[in-house]
Amino acid sequence: MSSRFSLKKITTSNELYVALAVIVLCLVIGMRNTNFFTIHTLFNATRAAVVPGIMVFAVMMGIIAGGIDVSFPAIAMSSMYLTARYFDTLSYTGSVLWPILMSIAIGTALGAFNGIIIALFKLPAFIVTLGTAHMYQGVFVWLIGGRAVERMPPPLEDMSRAEIIRITGETHASSLPVTFWFLLGTILIVYFILNFTMLGRGIYAIGGDRVSAERAGFSVKGITIFVYTFIGFCSGMAGILHAIQSRRSVITDIVGSELLIIAACVLGGTNIGGGKGTVLGSIFGLALITIARNNLVMMGIPSTAQALVVGIIIVVGTGISAYKAMKKADKLPRVLEKTSPAGGTTDAK
Repeated sequence: MSSRFSLKKITTSNELYVALAVIVLCLVIGMRNTNFFTIHTLFNATRAAVVPGIMVFAVMMGIIAGGIDVSFPAIAMSSMYLTARYFDTLSYTGSVLWPILMSIAIGTALGAFNGIIIALFKLPAFIVTLGTAHMYQGVFVWLIGGRAVERMPPPLEDMSRAEIIRITGETHASSLPVTFWFLLGTILIVYFILNFTMLGRGIYAIGGDRVSAERAGFSVKGITIFVYTFIGFCSGMAGILHAIQSRRSVITDIVGSELLIIAACVLGGTNIGGGKGTVLGSIFGLALITIARNNLVMMGIPSTAQALVVGIIIVVGTGISAYKAMKKADKLPRVLEKTSPAGGTTDAK
């Protein structure tokens, strides 16, 4: 019985369907262009997934806790630009550690600001973060306009060329960037928190039912502040890594990516209403979005139509997840009726 239960759980899990969608998409692209199944494509996809991936796993934690943060691109942009401009002004040539730490510190402070407002005043996360996102963007547009830092300080330039592994082929070389370690570290930290700590249990509990979580003894305010502080932490890290990989800092680069990041979480099975989500599902959701955005050209789809195709994938994927959730909700009253102590019915005798 336990084996049948486990098999049913696997075959009905959202992760399985998203994994199959990733496999089907890869096969379709590979049949149209055999160059897809190369180490070069894998490394390119990994490089493209580093920055959005870090934000996906941070935002996933926020959604599980019952809130939707839309300010993380603005936080990443603010952290990235302030750090790049400051060290460029200094003509900095020291360790790359300090620019990274400065960007993370700025992001952490801005995220904590969001968390404190949301927790203390019990305001909707979406409204608060929408407001702070416009506030951060407005300050930058007002103060600096559209100016960009066109050249990174030498330590950041050097890191942009750093590689974990490099494979040289007949026509070109492929490499896995050192920034991948930051994505891997983020995944491991989020997985550990959600699966092996009381903090993780509290995050799920708050997203499932805030009142019940508070009655169970979880510090709702403290956990809420932690979640948005962590989102800010990851956003600051993602921002400086984006500047490192692109070797420039433009304030409009990351802004506008929030819906795609949230879509990757939802595609991976994270319940938009909170209380449910897994790291594995978000990995598949991130893979699906990354592959679709970066490799549809191999299928002969022009760049002007790629946004449409990605949009269709998101609508279909999120629609399926919503349909499954609705069916599960419809089954719940019938299950409660069958398990009722009153002889199989909930009516009072």
